[in-house]
Amino acid sequence: MSSNLRIHIVPIGFEFRRVTEPIIKMQADKAYLITFRKNDSASKFFSEIKRELNEKFRHIKIEEVFIDIWDLHACIEKFREIILSEKRNHVYINVSTGTKITSIAGMLSCMLWDAIPYYAPVSYPHPKKVKIPTEHVLDSEILPVYDINKPKNEYMKILNLMKTNEGKLRKSKMILELENMKILRTKDEEGNELTGPAKHSQLRALLDPMEKVWHYVKVESSGRRSEVILTQQGETALKIFGCEDMN
Repeated sequence: MSSNLRIHIVPIGFEFRRVTEPIIKMQADKAYLITFRKNDSASKFFSEIKRELNEKFRHIKIEEVFIDIWDLHACIEKFREIILSEKRNHVYINVSTGTKITSIAGMLSCMLWDAIPYYAPVSYPHPKKVKIPTEHVLDSEILPVYDINKPKNEYMKILNLMKTNEGKLRKSKMILELENMKILRTKDEEGNELTGPAKHSQLRALLDPMEKVWHYVKVESSGRRSEVILTQQGETALKIFGCEDMN
């Protein structure tokens, strides 16, 4: 697929036109349909939405995505994955469908990774008991987004390193690992090998804001031994933000 396409991320709930109308009216090229399971309580809506789009709008590529739509972290993680994979395109998220959790995750993801949220207002002119409600969908409203102060990718790489080491790492080992990852320098501007204190000073410049501002880690010292420990807040940040580049 070429770049600058219109990509929609749409959680599925118990509504039909509220999903399909914005996709059609906003001329989507590709739609990620988000649901819980193939055979859950909303499966008939999911099937009907796919059937209509596949039969009448074959140019729209459909991607099925199954996640826990009541888990905020899982939703944000999946939305982030999709947005970053489509970063050359225009990504829209329908925050009027699905669960309240997918709506919150959608808005946060738009603020974090520059996607565009929209809300599709509806009315029900003929409220009857039918298998698939035929709600009337008004024009979708693009919602404003605001910048969120994201942590540096270096912090996420350190958190990921700690996670792979069971949440605890000695400072001396961390320095070696971060040097291998090119996060810490091994030489000064003149090409001389850095001393031990200089290396620890570099590490402290990274860890201080992670510990005192973000509360992602805590540093514990016992004699000459210092360990960096991953906190619950750090684990949560890793789930939400991940690492865009682990090379």
